[in-house]
Amino acid sequence: MKKLFSLSILALVLIISGCKSEDNPVVPPPTPAADPLVGSWVSEGSDVAPGLASVSKTKKIYATFNANKTYKVVSTDSAGTDVTFEGTWSYTTNTGTTIMTITLNQTVPTSLTSAGIFQVGANGYMTYEVLQTSPAIPGFTVANAAEGFGSTKYNGLSLGATWIQKYVPANPTTEPLVGVWLSDGANVAPGLKSVSKTKKIDATFNSNGTYKVISTDSSNVTVTFEGTFSTQAVANTSIRTITLNQTVPSALTSTGIYRVNTAGMWYEVIQTNPAITGFTAATAALGFGSTKYNSVSLGATWIQKYVKN
Repeated sequence: MKKLFSLSILALVLIISGCKSEDNPVVPPPTPAADPLVGSWVSEGSDVAPGLASVSKTKKIYATFNANKTYKVVSTDSAGTDVTFEGTWSYTTNTGTTIMTITLNQTVPTSLTSAGIFQVGANGYMTYEVLQTSPAIPGFTVANAAEGFGSTKYNGLSLGATWIQKYVPANPTTEPLVGVWLSDGANVAPGLKSVSKTKKIDATFNSNGTYKVISTDSSNVTVTFEGTFSTQAVANTSIRTITLNQTVPSALTSTGIYRVNTAGMWYEVIQTNPAITGFTAATAALGFGSTKYNSVSLGATWIQKYVKN
């Protein structure tokens, strides 16, 4: 009887324990949302603010904002000279908008404070507009979230796009080339216009590594090219290398470079196998316009520009 009583107590304890487990499930804490600013960002080409391109001859900015609230920005000018800026950052949200207000306390190469606004869009690109505020630059007032981008002022006059800086992630989580692209009009490479009478190119790059390009000439005759592609990131730049293994209408290989930024895509490739005598493909190190013939750079001749459809 005693043994039976003990078993009954044990069963009751198990039932109560089971009820407690179901009534009070252990819920793991929610994963904190990733800070949209934290990470590495790169700005090149048309993404560089016109004011920076004009005043500082800036051609590229590589910016890293760390989770510990420190930052490092490396600015490269047209002569290839780098200047590094370091310090700490903080930002606040603004009701009714996704535009944030940011403050940067720089410590390297000199101590100063800058302030302004930034926004990371749904596409993962960042728009950023800041201005030195301490020591203040006479006549200038900083952009604010209420007035939006372009609201940096000089003597009360808004300066529009002058100081708007745009960035793309330095290490994108998806292949930036994937999508449907169009090149027509002034965006068609001068070499293609001259040699092939090309007036339009529709290009589709798929996530499975295949591509289809339809080229239309001035007589509206189309030629379709198909094959596979592979790309490779290059450190500290948004320029990436690309290899295309064409299968249609004939088997050949082309190589070169491309860059996707907030305005669209720049793309420069040439046939490399079978090689075209005298030609060498553009490289990320030398940048766009570095396709060469007998060691002479051909500049804009083979630079193809696209907008995303």
